[in-house]
Amino acid sequence: MDERTLEWIKISLIESIGEKRLRMLMVALKDPFLIYEKDIDELTTFLPKFEKIFKQIKKTKIDITDYKKKLVDYDVDVLTLADQNYPHLLREIGNSPPILYIKGNFKRDDDLAIAIVGSRTASHYGKRQAEKFTRSLVNIGFTIVSGMARGIDTIAHQVAINEGGRTIAFLGSGIDVVYPRENKKLMNNIIKNGVVVSEFPLGTEPVATNFPQRNRLISGISLGIVVVEATLKSGTFITVKWALEQGKEVFSVPGDIYRETSLGTNKLIQQGAKLIIDVDDIIEEFPFLNRKDFAPLPPAKEIELSNSEKKVFDSMKESPLLIDNIIEEINLPSSKVLSILLSLEIKGLIKQLPGKRFIKEELR
Repeated sequence: MDERTLEWIKISLIESIGEKRLRMLMVALKDPFLIYEKDIDELTTFLPKFEKIFKQIKKTKIDITDYKKKLVDYDVDVLTLADQNYPHLLREIGNSPPILYIKGNFKRDDDLAIAIVGSRTASHYGKRQAEKFTRSLVNIGFTIVSGMARGIDTIAHQVAINEGGRTIAFLGSGIDVVYPRENKKLMNNIIKNGVVVSEFPLGTEPVATNFPQRNRLISGISLGIVVVEATLKSGTFITVKWALEQGKEVFSVPGDIYRETSLGTNKLIQQGAKLIIDVDDIIEEFPFLNRKDFAPLPPAKEIELSNSEKKVFDSMKESPLLIDNIIEEINLPSSKVLSILLSLEIKGLIKQLPGKRFIKEELR
């Protein structure tokens, strides 16, 4: 980490500076040491209304020795708006973070990114849709962006990793503060397969006011956002608002009109978000992308089934079924049905959920 970056960090920790002023300083000066090398009259030719700010920076003494040690100990890299390798899509959003704390690495491939966001209390339907769209997008080369929250965010990151793809997580806390705590392992895996990013200083706790601010980065670095599930009062609508202001595409997965977590997504469709049922509904909104250049999706599984296996498999619905429902549907002895279900599970065609419920697996 070079001395200019450390100096920008030092200036950012002056309480009264704030993000907006820091951004203006970086854009106008590029080099923070100019503040100390030039007198006030010279500095105000760059920013005429910053006389008091320049005086305050010159007289404020901040020791960041411990802060620098923490950056090293946590293996955190820092990018500033003055750096050439600052993500260009974030540079274009207007209210770009002056400083990004990152773990992992951005790659050129991340220019092709889609955000997947939704409810923290996702239904089984929502989880399946998040899995389906994440898997499809990853398999044609997209980086998956989300906020590492519980529910849809966690699923999107995890499926992207499982599929061998890249994923980016933007935090609403300092990069040294894992939130939620149970996602510590997930965070480490994201770092290995993409990048974790925070605009907040080390030690920042995940207070509620941070997340709306964070959400502009989720949409900002993405070509568009996919909303899988959301209630009518969901914070996801803040991400949608940012996306619209940034000119990004907004996609919404339709849901059961009686399910609370589908009311928000259905409302978005009423308001003009694009209803999507498969990945092609997303791709067609980006005419500058050549669909032929994408790697083909893996073929659907072709597995031979006996007549009884086929009968049981065909009886399965999109929502989980109790074993009693399946027995009633196909009129076979319970022992036979249990044997068939086990066979179908081994073949990867169905999976068992808690409470002896069964559902079809998503096929590629």
